[in-house]
Amino acid sequence: MLMLASLLVQCSTKSTKESQAAQNPEPASPTSARPVHWGYEGEDGPGNWASLSPVYALCGNGQHQSPINIVKSDAKGGAVWKLDYKTTSLRIAHNEHMHDIIDNGHTIQITVDEGSMFTFNEKVYELKQFHFHTPSEHTIDGQHAPMEMHMVHQSEDGSLAVVGILFQEGKEPNKNFEKIIANLPDAKGETKHITDANLELQVHLPADNYAYHYTGSLTTPPCSENVQWLVLRDPVYLTADQINAFASRIGPNNRPTQSLNDRQVQVDDLVGKVSN
Repeated sequence: MLMLASLLVQCSTKSTKESQAAQNPEPASPTSARPVHWGYEGEDGPGNWASLSPVYALCGNGQHQSPINIVKSDAKGGAVWKLDYKTTSLRIAHNEHMHDIIDNGHTIQITVDEGSMFTFNEKVYELKQFHFHTPSEHTIDGQHAPMEMHMVHQSEDGSLAVVGILFQEGKEPNKNFEKIIANLPDAKGETKHITDANLELQVHLPADNYAYHYTGSLTTPPCSENVQWLVLRDPVYLTADQINAFASRIGPNNRPTQSLNDRQVQVDDLVGKVSN
């Protein structure tokens, strides 16, 4: 998941402090520090993230990492999340690394207008952006989906919550995603802001909004933990051509699944309403 990055310490912090921060992670929050370069292949790939910088130590020794394989038979009942998504204009970027609010690796990212949010345990999380991975990062019973979208939210105290949506191949084009595909950047580093093409954000969600819930991490360095994850149980469908429109630009950009360790995956109900 290429997400809202929170460096646990500044790059100039002494190694002893970096080690302490890795052992006692704080909730992810924005930072102005420039991260060490990482990627998805070769020496900069996921298997070596932890060795690229002491700040990335959790990528190797964290116990609550993401993504995970979700086994359907292990899911149990849980809480209710209240969703309130609005419309947004299109702000699309295709960057290798962004150093303002979002550190999103290799992906197509859509930064949304203010006002869309959801609530869990009386804490409000505001939607900041959503972005894509091909193939999916989470797996269901060991199976990858062709694509996954991460809707990244942040609360006032810097805590993160991410809604993961899996995509499967269908026969009918998804009209809402046609708006995104029609305005995709032509090259890395390009940003587009389209004010006359609005997205209904709730349209990205399946009709049945039950979700697998667990506590995990950023799926990109620094792999900070204490992130609330909701992976929707039911997929959204795109045509093969629509999926390829993303995959041809960004894939493969998925981190391998991580050990579940002592965590439990629950099925929560994600309910919501449309606001205009």
